[in-house]
Amino acid sequence: MNATLESSPAVLVHPNLPAETAASMSALLARLATLTRAAGRGDLVTRLSHTESRLADPRTRVVVLGLTDKGVSSVTGALVDADVSAPANSRHEPVVVEYGPAASDTDSTVTFPHPLLAEGLVLVDAPGFSGHAPARAADTLALVPTADAVLFVSDASQEYTEPEIALLTQVQKLCPVVICVVNKIDFYPRWADIQKANRTHLQNADLPLPLLPVSALMHQDARDAGDNELDVESGIPQLVDYLRGQVIAKADVVLRNSVIADVRTVTDHLSLSLSAELDALRDPQRGAALLAQMTQARTAADQLRQRSANWQHTLADGAIELMTDIEHDLRHRLRTVMRAAEQDIGTSDPAPRWEEFGSWLDGEIATCVRENFVMAHTRSLDLARSVAHRFAEDGKVPVPALHIDNVDHVLEPVNTLESLESSQGFTQRVLSSMRGSYGGVLMVGLVTSLAGLALVNPFSIGAGVLLGANTYREDRKARTARRQAEAKVAVSRLMDDVIFQVGKESKQRLREVQRVLRDHFTDLANEMLRSVDDSLRAAADASKMHDDYRATRSAQIRTELDTLRQIRLQAAGFAGQVTA
Repeated sequence: MNATLESSPAVLVHPNLPAETAASMSALLARLATLTRAAGRGDLVTRLSHTESRLADPRTRVVVLGLTDKGVSSVTGALVDADVSAPANSRHEPVVVEYGPAASDTDSTVTFPHPLLAEGLVLVDAPGFSGHAPARAADTLALVPTADAVLFVSDASQEYTEPEIALLTQVQKLCPVVICVVNKIDFYPRWADIQKANRTHLQNADLPLPLLPVSALMHQDARDAGDNELDVESGIPQLVDYLRGQVIAKADVVLRNSVIADVRTVTDHLSLSLSAELDALRDPQRGAALLAQMTQARTAADQLRQRSANWQHTLADGAIELMTDIEHDLRHRLRTVMRAAEQDIGTSDPAPRWEEFGSWLDGEIATCVRENFVMAHTRSLDLARSVAHRFAEDGKVPVPALHIDNVDHVLEPVNTLESLESSQGFTQRVLSSMRGSYGGVLMVGLVTSLAGLALVNPFSIGAGVLLGANTYREDRKARTARRQAEAKVAVSRLMDDVIFQVGKESKQRLREVQRVLRDHFTDLANEMLRSVDDSLRAAADASKMHDDYRATRSAQIRTELDTLRQIRLQAAGFAGQVTA
């Protein structure tokens, strides 16, 4: 993604995560990190540092997108009471709107001291796209997997079109939280009918998405006039409330659960070695049996780390199958488009409508790439869950967030559709007809001159007209056939270029997915192996410990275990429930 999208966080106050709670969480993590560092577990300290980073940046990312001229930027601006539209020459890049102590505009990132942004909301105003720039839709779609929610903006001028429903289906697969917004209800008196029709389209497409009517312009007028009733009529306050209650609040729950899960994992790892040592201290006679159990556990953990483990086979086989399926899917979709293009070319002379045909073809190619991208993302998530299930039979292991990078402007390296020879002009058609007519007049005139007629006579003139017309038809058919052949070759070359460029990017992205999954689960296996090794060493040392130190060390371990238990209970309390 663009570097401008990853700006440094500001100091935020999350409405559903009070400052006291955030401070308590941070203090708890720091306390646990101290214990983890004292235990010599640098790997677990790294995990806790990532948790602290997430806690320090509780922002919720919302991508606002839609077709051109639907008011995407006006809706984004209405949410923060500011103008966030970019200059016309830079509207091919998204604009990130985030909190800042003062208004600023730098490198496609704008900041405002608005309360909604201070609550942790980050708005990404995506550039609009249409059939005239279909490749931009693929760029916009690449923003969706990184979002916590998506606002899909249309207007009340017409009901959802088939391409919009198709795009909504793709967006919903990439981001489960999608909010549909019908803008410009003040311009169109029949907006309620449009909203009802849109709801029917969503139901037919099995898309149970919220659909909120708004007017960004009415909100601006109400704000300027200080008219609260008009503001409520604009629908923007309701949209803001929905974002607070259904997006920001849920993001807070995800953050709390993430912190709790990481605390549980770290305390489990630390408790494992301490419990093994305590068991050996309590019953030295069981030392040999305990060591045998720990050795067996170490072997199992080591198998997880080794490449021969089941999860490694699942990942390797799944990644190969995924790459093959994604490449086949892309080729199949493009082959279908190519067949349709060739069939269309064969119906008439492509030269007069070549520009229109090229726009249609670009749109179809962009649609294929978008659908292929969505399939790659969803299949990658399926692979991650499959590997997680193999890694732990109960499947209760964290799955990494998969963001398929390097999808911006994926079609930019693709060459444009080659131009065709222009259709035959009027002068050329006249000259072609005259050549045929001249031959007919001369041939028939010479024959009829033997009968005493003049070279130019009614018979020779008639023959000239017939041959001229036939020559014109044959020449036009030959030119049309030649241009049709050239058009098919141009389409074939374009498709080859698309397959080469998009296929290369797709393989790179999927290889990155494989590396992320491999590193993630390898780190988990190494953590488990390290914990078992520590437990094995602690149990062995405990079995050799002198009786004078057993009681003292046992008391120390019980204190440390009790501290870890209290940390775990305190973390569970952040979710409103206490589980040991």
